[in-house]
Amino acid sequence: MAKHMIGCALWSLAMPDTVQSIRKVAELGFEAVQLTFLPPSDLEPPGLKRIAAALKETGLKVPGGMVGFPGEDWASIASIRKTGGLIDAATFPERLEICKRFAAGHAQLGIRHITTHVGFVPEPGSPNYAAVVDRIGQAAEAFRAAGLTMGMETGQERAEVLLSVIKDLGGDDVSINFDPANFVLYASDDPVRAARLLGSRTSMAHMKDAIASDKPGEVWGVEPALTKGEVNLKAVLKALEAGGFKGPLIVEREGGEDRPGDLAAARRWLLDLMAGEA
Repeated sequence: MAKHMIGCALWSLAMPDTVQSIRKVAELGFEAVQLTFLPPSDLEPPGLKRIAAALKETGLKVPGGMVGFPGEDWASIASIRKTGGLIDAATFPERLEICKRFAAGHAQLGIRHITTHVGFVPEPGSPNYAAVVDRIGQAAEAFRAAGLTMGMETGQERAEVLLSVIKDLGGDDVSINFDPANFVLYASDDPVRAARLLGSRTSMAHMKDAIASDKPGEVWGVEPALTKGEVNLKAVLKALEAGGFKGPLIVEREGGEDRPGDLAAARRWLLDLMAGEA
């Protein structure tokens, strides 16, 4: 197993204050954090100054940021299919402006990569595919203009669909933020198979586990603590690395009653894995 930077997704702690969350990530022993802006005040000059000071104080590296959008409804697969990412033409102008604001804030902090769920991309050749790819391209251009590259998070479509988007966009500044659990939660693909296909285009990987639903694609699966689910994380990492992946591993936790404990245990397991002890 190769050596990777190990980080934590800031929002995994479910804390409302960005600076307190940064300090907690460092307290848990992580060397890196995937950043996002929590309250809108984060993007104002005093907020950015607080965040910059906290990152300097903790010494955390920031291999990437993240942008999500108001109005995304994660209550069910059906609701996020309608409201997620950059799919809806009606909400796109507002979300493009959010991309620009987040890009400017990340750039001011020295961050050069940002990820997002682009939404459920239609199958290539379907009526809406070209329009969705165009919107993704506009978001990528907004990030590019601020000096950032873009990572599309996996899980809401088959691996081949994301490869098609990357090919159709051209260039080399749009990559994959690989989340193996999402393929199980959405019942969209097999994580190991997807890793074999996407490894060469993966810039970052979320370390998250999942248990499949008994109604795949209709009802969410369950996200347990890392190594407690059905995702073969060792095989996923092996497949990603076979494709040339050398990027950071970002532990993400979006449920559970002891998120700090789960995050710390995940970090220890990943360290053991890289040392050949897991």
